Amino acid sequence: MNHYIRLIIVGLMATLAVYLTACASTAPQAEPIPGTWVDAQVGGDSVTVPVAMVEEYHNLHFDIEYEGSSLAFMAYLLDGRIQVRANACPPCRSRGFTLDGNVLDCDACHTLFDATDGSGIEGACVDYPKAAVPYEVTGGALVMSLADLLDAHNETLRAG
Repeated sequence: MNHYIRLIIVGLMATLAVYLTACASTAPQAEPIPGTWVDAQVGGDSVTVPVAMVEEYHNLHFDIEYEGSSLAFMAYLLDGRIQVRANACPPCRSRGFTLDGNVLDCDACHTLFDATDGSGIEGACVDYPKAAVPYEVTGGALVMSLADLLDAHNETLRAG
């Protein structure tokens, strides 16, 4: 093959690679993912939710009953990792968040929270960050302790 033709082909391939990289970085973000409510399994001091359901729906919401109250939580996929947080917006009394990229959007007041760390970004209820719940993955399920869930819920109810 002629040396000049080889240089042209290599140059065209390099240009195409740069173009495809630029297009990928400006691709539109996926649609916002509303929460899907599921039933968590409560047994003793443990609460479990199937990992497969988080992977399928990407944004799960679940309740637990504690001393006559229903407490809401969410488990969602973010950058390939599962996050579990309290699912409450105390000032507007909402339970429910849509996952929009790296942002949690309150379904009632539309206050925005960082989905990575739960901190407030902007909106009326920004002073009530969404506390994380530690968990383990055992036998295909997220396993959380009731004490950790209660701690996260109570922390989310306090301004800070």
